[in-house]
Amino acid sequence: MRTLALMEQGLTVGVDGELFSIERAGQRIELVRVADVAEIQIFGSIALTPAAVALALARGIDVVFLTPRGRYRGRLVGRGSRNVELRRHQFVRLADPAFALAVGKGVVSGKIANQRNLLLRAQREHRREDLADAIGGMRQMLARVDEAASLDELRGLEGQAAALYFGSFGKCLRNPAFAFTRRSRRPPRDPVNAALSFGYTLLGTVMESIVLRVGLDPMMGAFHQPDYGRPSLMLDLIEEFRPVVVDALVLRLFNRRELAKEDFEAGLDEVEAVWAGADDRAGEGEGDGHGIWLGETGRRVFFRAWGRRLREVVYYPPRDQRLTLEEIMEQQAYHFARVLRGQEEAYRPFVPR
Repeated sequence: MRTLALMEQGLTVGVDGELFSIERAGQRIELVRVADVAEIQIFGSIALTPAAVALALARGIDVVFLTPRGRYRGRLVGRGSRNVELRRHQFVRLADPAFALAVGKGVVSGKIANQRNLLLRAQREHRREDLADAIGGMRQMLARVDEAASLDELRGLEGQAAALYFGSFGKCLRNPAFAFTRRSRRPPRDPVNAALSFGYTLLGTVMESIVLRVGLDPMMGAFHQPDYGRPSLMLDLIEEFRPVVVDALVLRLFNRRELAKEDFEAGLDEVEAVWAGADDRAGEGEGDGHGIWLGETGRRVFFRAWGRRLREVVYYPPRDQRLTLEEIMEQQAYHFARVLRGQEEAYRPFVPR
């Protein structure tokens, strides 16, 4: 099963029997078997015929809508899960501050551990002794997670660890054409931030699809408390995967010179401004919207590498099996569901060995 990502503006997606028909100016350019598609990602001005919409709904194929440059706008889904009982458990359990804090500790400990492990690998592989202070500081933050008495205290620890991590992330780059000094999001201010933001958006769309498939409500989280329009549970469940899936991939793309300066573009044109609108998904504003973005070629390079990354197989301790990273993301969502039902005691994040 694959994600069908459509990035060329002006395309139309129709149906021909059991095939999705991709057309440009009325001319067919590609046929894709419906049975091979798990999700369709629409970047910008791409049309779906009524028949394509109906077929996607009938087959349970999510359609995710993004701006031309890859900012999430929404999704088309079918009737969703019928597992009302699981959602009832979710709302009741997560309304308990003690339970939410316990889950939050698992979320934060997984994120910090995986961020620290990424720096440790860079230190060992490239003999970067200048990473030692950040690695040591993150170990201290990790040790204090279990002592946090509130979600606010936990957020403080997560923020301190993130400052140490992103303060040293640029030292993991081995491509002199690019530099990274700080995390900037909305908008990204440099190519590395542009790649990180694009990757985090893709990660969120995958996890939100998984959450819906498992039967959970993506809006009701633990560490990320419910807020208007925020997919808090999705944000919780991607935290441990940010460094494992996205950050490691971004470093690989730059260090192997698979992305070049010409793969990025500056500014915010009128089309992107209309698509982006005023209500960004995370509700965070950092400027006037003018920044650095992956260009069309860069997005294609990233997306191909993204698919390969999700299919990479690693060891998953809870099942004593080697699974793809995407399968592990799904297993973690099911694990969270079992914790909600009381079938498992505590949420345990995925930390690769």
